[in-house]
Amino acid sequence: MEEGYGFLALLPPLVAIVLCFVTKGVIISLFVGIFTGGIIMAKGNPLGGITYTLDKIIGSMSDEWNARLLLFNLLMGAGIALIWRLGGSKALMNWAKTKIKTRTQAGVGAWILGVLVFFNDYVNAAIVGNVFRDIFDEFRLSKERLSYILDSTAAPVATFFISDWIAFQIGMVQSGLDGAGITDISAFSAYLQGIPFNFYCIFTVLFVGMLAITGKDFGPMLKAERRTMTTGVAYREGAMPMLDVARELGEVKETKPMLMTFFLPIIVLIVITLFGFYWTGREGNGLMDILANADAAKALLWGAFYMTIIGIIIALYHKIMNVTETMNTVMDGMKLMLLACSILVLAWSLGSVTKDMKLADYIIGVIGDSISFSYIPLLIFVTGCIISFATGTSWGTMTILTPIAIPLAYKMTGDVYSAVIMSGVVFSGAIFGDHCSPISDTTVLASIFAGADHLDHVSTQLPYALTCAIVAGILFMVYGMFAISPIVLIPIGIVALFIIMYVANTWSAKKYGITTT
Repeated sequence: MEEGYGFLALLPPLVAIVLCFVTKGVIISLFVGIFTGGIIMAKGNPLGGITYTLDKIIGSMSDEWNARLLLFNLLMGAGIALIWRLGGSKALMNWAKTKIKTRTQAGVGAWILGVLVFFNDYVNAAIVGNVFRDIFDEFRLSKERLSYILDSTAAPVATFFISDWIAFQIGMVQSGLDGAGITDISAFSAYLQGIPFNFYCIFTVLFVGMLAITGKDFGPMLKAERRTMTTGVAYREGAMPMLDVARELGEVKETKPMLMTFFLPIIVLIVITLFGFYWTGREGNGLMDILANADAAKALLWGAFYMTIIGIIIALYHKIMNVTETMNTVMDGMKLMLLACSILVLAWSLGSVTKDMKLADYIIGVIGDSISFSYIPLLIFVTGCIISFATGTSWGTMTILTPIAIPLAYKMTGDVYSAVIMSGVVFSGAIFGDHCSPISDTTVLASIFAGADHLDHVSTQLPYALTCAIVAGILFMVYGMFAISPIVLIPIGIVALFIIMYVANTWSAKKYGITTT
């Protein structure tokens, strides 16, 4: 496609996102968004629009990476179902009652585990969600709270530690260095220098801990938490949870509830997935090369497959279920994931539409280049936020912006440091959208493994994400104007988040007529 579609490229994601919040129907909203793009690209021909829409959906399903992730989700559903029916979740609950005594401990525990499971954002959501889903029910913590913790310790954590994300990001930094003609610094060193400027992710991970420890919620999350704490109801009335194991799978087999039934499949998932990262990337030299060459989707699929196999072996070896019951449980577990898989396919399709319509090119073009460097960090961050929120992809946003941001900063300043730190700014903006866009796959997965209504998750999380984004944006502006070190700016941002949290909690409590302690 030779030319983009200008401001019309904004319509498909805008229509989908607005309809999501207005109708509460994610499937129809995403479909209408894709169809809107199809109509525009078919020059108003509805038949051409339908043809384009269906082709996009089929393309998303048949893409090898996407197909593996869909099968990963189905197998995860099977594994979760086996753990539930075999009594693994019940055994974990009985154990948790002896270790976790308060709602605060449950929230902080989920946050800490989320930080520790850093090697892949999808695995993070699956593991932390499976471990804490029933524990949160026991201690009257809302599904919205758990989905927020999962989402906020997935991509925002994976971007910092040894993961498939790091390898990809270093590759993006290298493309930026190549574009700028910078040869006197390695991509890895440049990536490390950009980490302190990844303000949004730093603040997001810390903000989860602040809220978990203090309980000073605000906005829709305060209402959700108060509902669950006072009534024990984990969902709002009329909610459509993405995963409701207890309702869909019925009673637990009480034959032999064992902690091993819960932890062994999870451990196998972790070990096989890590092995998959190594095996598929083994041609590389050194850890970073291995991660760069690894096939994350294949590794995840292997892990989920063996997790399910271990569940089947436990069921049959310990004679908790017969072959027919075991296979029925596997199929029931896969059915749990059908809604989630449908949303993922449509979200990927909408992202493909925005790519065809060159939405990112339009947004970048609107900014122009006749502007002072003082505003460049903020503009790059805001642009990344808009692109990632509209498209639902952080990696796509990084791919677009990193090769532009680094050369742009180098051209304007002639300073290598000022150029390479733009990687942290880009990653901040890119992960904002990945974190909270309703059409982001990681946002969908957080809803799945928390067992939350997807739009309830988005609406309760968005005020928190925007709080961190606004603080980050202000600090990017301050850095652009005064070049103050992030060693000074980050503590200022943390203090600002504390103040905002307490003020917003007081204001929200008064607005909703809720008494807080």
